[in-house]
Amino acid sequence: MRITEVEPILLRGDRAYRAAAGAEEATDNGDWQLLVRVGTDEGLTGWADAETLAPAAVAIIAGQSMGIMGFRTLSELLIGENPLDVERLWDKLYVGSAYYGRRGVAMQCLSAIDNCLWSIRAQAAGMSLARLLGGRRRDRITAYASTLFRETPEAMEEAARGYVSRGFRAVKFGWGVFGEDPGRDRELVAAARAALGPDRHLLVDPGWYPVGWKTPGPMRSRRQAEALCDWLADYDVGWVEDFIHPERFDEYAYVRARSPVPIAAGEQVATIWDFQRFIGEGCVDVIQPDLSRCGGVSVATKVAGLAEQAGIDLVPHSWLTHLLTGYSLQLIATLPRARFVEFNVSQSPLTAGIARASFALDADGAVPIPDSPGIGVEVDLDFIRAHRVN
Repeated sequence: MRITEVEPILLRGDRAYRAAAGAEEATDNGDWQLLVRVGTDEGLTGWADAETLAPAAVAIIAGQSMGIMGFRTLSELLIGENPLDVERLWDKLYVGSAYYGRRGVAMQCLSAIDNCLWSIRAQAAGMSLARLLGGRRRDRITAYASTLFRETPEAMEEAARGYVSRGFRAVKFGWGVFGEDPGRDRELVAAARAALGPDRHLLVDPGWYPVGWKTPGPMRSRRQAEALCDWLADYDVGWVEDFIHPERFDEYAYVRARSPVPIAAGEQVATIWDFQRFIGEGCVDVIQPDLSRCGGVSVATKVAGLAEQAGIDLVPHSWLTHLLTGYSLQLIATLPRARFVEFNVSQSPLTAGIARASFALDADGAVPIPDSPGIGVEVDLDFIRAHRVN
């Protein structure tokens, strides 16, 4: 079997990332979305999404290569290769893009391609990705609703009650207006905890800009980060997430050693080498590789091994389309210990329309993990054709 196509597909939507003023749902990145399709001469196809600067990613995957190794496009490196040689191809892509890549947009494109190759490998074996990776340890997992902070305590309460009525046993509020007013921050968290009650999990993602996501500003100091963890503990927060600059490993380790609240992070860490440092230096209680950013399934499975050795939990970051949810669920199925899957309830019409999946909550707030060949998620080709711009 040989790779015949590596296609970046650029989709355009009409919604911007935004937090909601009232209790209505927030919106994820609904303006641009990149998909990657890898095709083979035997008809097997892998699909994946990538959360990145989508227009730039198209050139990295299928633009113009240069003559020297290290400056090649990813498609040129892959055409004609055997898609089953996933680990070898990861190394080839990493070295072949080394002078413009290694992290950032190039790594996010590499991640999507790696995911596609693992999907093809599972389809070729006639089994789900989880079984290919070593076997299913579970067939369902508790989902947490992942959304943005609302602007008022009243809106927070109404939104939280809505997630309870839908059956969620856990909710994560992130970013939005959080960080603009310390007094309001506490009121918003207090309102969420009151509405969720004592038996449901409340998770908080403050973002690593203290003035919110709209305007980049100075990072939190150590004193501010410690103080944030201290008062969040008053509301029985299950974890505080990604609230320190992602490259400040020393800062994470310092705050984690003093925090009364578990620390979760890792969505912006990439390559196994950086995860080795991040986990080895004691930065987190919950590691959160994002399979569309970290290096794909090839890296995430190695991170799972590191997490098991360190005695920490792994909960993938998966705030994107159902494709990313599908890959994350397959990884979760293989873990010795698993807590949650992140469920993006803030999907825009663009991210929601790309893939079809029946991720419905059961009575306990869990979602089933597909066991069909590949990842158990199908793309909507008509929707993709209607929104494609390249």
